[in-house]
Formats: sequence, C-alpha cells, structure tokens
Amino acid sequence: MSRTLYDLKSLDGRRLSPFGQRVHLALRHKDLGLDKVELVRFVDKDAIAFAKSQSVPVLVDGDKVVADSWRIANHLEDTYSDRPSLFGGEAGRALARYFNNWCGIWLTAEIASFILFDMLQHLDEEDRAYIRRTREPRFGPLESLNETREARLPSFRKTLDPLRLTVKQNGNLHGAEAGMADFMVAAAFHWAEQSSAFALLTSDDPLYSWSKRINGQSP
Repeated sequence: MSRTLYDLKSLDGRRLSPFGQRVHLALRHKDLGLDKVELVRFVDKDAIAFAKSQSVPVLVDGDKVVADSWRIANHLEDTYSDRPSLFGGEAGRALARYFNNWCGIWLTAEIASFILFDMLQHLDEEDRAYIRRTREPRFGPLESLNETREARLPSFRKTLDPLRLTVKQNGNLHGAEAGMADFMVAAAFHWAEQSSAFALLTSDDPLYSWSKRINGQSP
C-alpha cells in the first residue's frame, strides 16, 4: 500500500511542524514506512486542498486521505491494530486526547512565543510574510517576543514541572513504554530545537534527555 505524507517545507530540510513530527514518530512506532514525503510551504494551500485541509500534516494511506495529526494517529491505530499500539487501549487514547488538547491550547503557543522570530530564517520570503500576517495579530511583533523571552523562560520551565516529575517517575508520560502522549509533547520540543538555537530546556533537565530519546536523537 502506497503511503505519502504532506509535511511543512523549510529552506534547509528541517522539520518545522510539530504536528508533522508527531506523525513521523507515530509511523516509526508502528513500524510503518513512507513511500514519499511531499513538502509544502505555509502558503501552498492548493497543494493540500484535496484533503479539505488548510494545513499539514496530511497522510495519504492507499485510497484513504487523513488530515490533522490527531485524526492520523487514530487512523494508524485503528487501521494497523496488529502493530505496536500508540495508545495501549482506550484509557491511553483518552490520555493522549488530553495531551493533544493541552498542546493545542497551551504548549504549542508558549513554545511559539520563544521561537517564531528565529523560525523565519528557515522559511522563504512568502512564508515569512505569512507567519507575520497570521501570528502577529495574536502574539504581537515577533521582534518584541525575542526581547522578552529570556525574562519569560524561568516561568515557562517551572510550568513544566508536572511533565518533568511524571517522566522521572514513569520513564515516559504514557508509562513504562512511550506512546502517543509522549510523541505529541516531544514533537513540540523537537520543533523548538529545529526552529531556533534558543534553549528551552537545559541539558541536565530530565525532559531534555527524554525528548531527545523520543525523537530518536542522541542526548
């Protein structure tokens, strides 16, 4: 069965979509490969219009088209139930839904406030203009975010204490084995690392080594 993922394009091959990274991690966990990755820019809405979506990721799995990382995760779990589970049952699916909501409401926006200005350097001119046009009404001038990020960082790190404690106690958010809850949160930190040299986590933070491990990187 042919499998294609539509993901975000950067100037230099970086994975700049936390939602696309979630799908890469889910596919790896399921031991499912991709035949092709189609990279599209923020402004390339026509390229994914067939999926009735305005944003990546979009997965074409045989004759099935699935947009949105949460829907893709559920599709992979339900379609390939004979492969390693992303959720470990309905309780794990509910836990993952919580983290999907938490990331969508809080974590992604918080991380964006630290890295959006730096991310511009990895995008072409049209996408840079798109980011400013769509994000600055919410966040204000991106340059101003950079000016305040050092002062905001300690509070952000402190807010991560529940994650930090859970990882220390369980090894992962999902439990002894990593699951979709881990992939969603770790993907957000991978996005930050790919987009900016600004360090959200210190190297001695348990979340730092955990995120590296989940994303398949060396600490």
